[in-house]
Amino acid sequence: MPCPVGIMINQCARMSLMLRRAPSKSWLTPEMQEEMKKIENCLHCGQCSRKCPYELDTPALLQKNYEDYQKVLSGEVKVQ
Repeated sequence: MPCPVGIMINQCARMSLMLRRAPSKSWLTPEMQEEMKKIENCLHCGQCSRKCPYELDTPALLQKNYEDYQKVLSGEVKVQ
């Protein structure tokens, strides 16, 4: 992925779906939490959006997934 801050765009952008479609334990590890935390450092540079074949607003999608992820971590939202 073309992210200058090292965000794993392919996984982070799908996190809300992955938490609900598979056992969530493997997505809530300290390592994955660190990967998701990288979203806080998004530069909104647009490199990911320009490479997206679906023309998504990738920074906005990442932020939305990160907010949902934080709610899952806090117990505000329940998953499998």
